[in-house]
Amino acid sequence: MSAYCTMAIIPARYGSQRLPGKPLMMIKGKSLIQRVCERVQQAKVIDHFCVATDDILIYNHVKKLGYDVVMTRYEQPSGTFRCAEVLSQFPMVTHVVNVQGDEPLIDPQMIDFLATNMIEQTGLKVATLVRRIEDAADLSNPNVVKVVINRNNEAMYFSRQAIPFVRDFPVDSWLEHGVYYKHVGMYAYTSQALMAIEKLHIHPYEALEKLEQLTWIAHGLSIECFETNMESIGIDTEEDLKTVTSMIAELED
Repeated sequence: MSAYCTMAIIPARYGSQRLPGKPLMMIKGKSLIQRVCERVQQAKVIDHFCVATDDILIYNHVKKLGYDVVMTRYEQPSGTFRCAEVLSQFPMVTHVVNVQGDEPLIDPQMIDFLATNMIEQTGLKVATLVRRIEDAADLSNPNVVKVVINRNNEAMYFSRQAIPFVRDFPVDSWLEHGVYYKHVGMYAYTSQALMAIEKLHIHPYEALEKLEQLTWIAHGLSIECFETNMESIGIDTEEDLKTVTSMIAELED
């Protein structure tokens, strides 16, 4: 086995509630998971990458494409846990970047930016990306996860609600009174942190908001936030699929 140091892992679950079999959906002649793999392959800082799946159809498809793929347990609760399961098979890996498997337009520079900021870290370190919110509609959208950050650029809390709350003003004017950040859902972990996360018990905050990172914070792990102007679009609905397909068509035609 090669001594990989920084590894990208792409969780690809078959059983999406809204789009079952999503990783295998075709977009302009290529599957969704193939397009994500092609983007990750362009990242310069990553030593190795693989797909982590729970389904034999996805496994065989990725294998046929020539990419590394690992079968993980079906019952894993999140992509982070799939990453931890894969990590156990690569003992020489020191840092892991968790790349969302439903973002075919992910910019390789985003992966490199996050990985570069983590490579020198040791111990229980987790990092993620944030982007400044510029559209007031995002504040009221529960699918846009908001985050408040302290002076050390560490996340204090994540929420589907608009935070911080601005008293005495309507929500559509809050951007005039403060800086708001949205969470860009890609994580990097030291191997020690990822293995520690796997052992944590779910905190009530996670159960309420359905945000796994709240468990990490509640147990004392710090999540360092790096601001970026880049953004990617995940595919969760048929409408998302149409939007991304149109964007890809414009880029490739």
